[in-house]
Amino acid sequence: MRPPCSRALLGLALLVVSSACGGWRGHGDTYYRRWELGKIKHEATYSFGLPGDGWKPLEQKGSQVAWFNPQLDAAILLDSQCESHGDSDLAQFTDHLRIDFAQWDVKSQESEKLIGRDALHTVVVASIDGGPQTQLELYVIKKNGCLFDLEYVAPPASFERGRAAFARVVGGFGFPISG
Repeated sequence: MRPPCSRALLGLALLVVSSACGGWRGHGDTYYRRWELGKIKHEATYSFGLPGDGWKPLEQKGSQVAWFNPQLDAAILLDSQCESHGDSDLAQFTDHLRIDFAQWDVKSQESEKLIGRDALHTVVVASIDGGPQTQLELYVIKKNGCLFDLEYVAPPASFERGRAAFARVVGGFGFPISG
């Protein structure tokens, strides 16, 4: 799993806003798994809600789906990894997302149902090497051999204002996708 964004990365990511992002065709509401040789599938095709006004699609290396909101200095990122993620539990997978953070203060963590499976919903305040604080809201889900992480990242001052957009994205999350 890839580590979450920092504010510095978000600024750089804005420079690479593009019209296409890997398997995210036309920046619609579905990420399409890339065709791969061999038997191991590394990504999943999944759907999601759209965050709404003010959120611009962006391409960030390692992200399958990502939006940035310049007014909030915030990002929403979605990722899937299939069959090669190991066998950790949801709490351990969530903890893997803290890899770049020196500070990681869990504000809340609870199990919820999402796509018919248990999901771990976590809110944290974090910082990288004494830098500015960042607040994150995370959902980590495992289903059908795939691991999904859905992330909302914002400065604490604007965090609450972007949560409704993230809730729309999570509310539309669907897997597996048929057709």
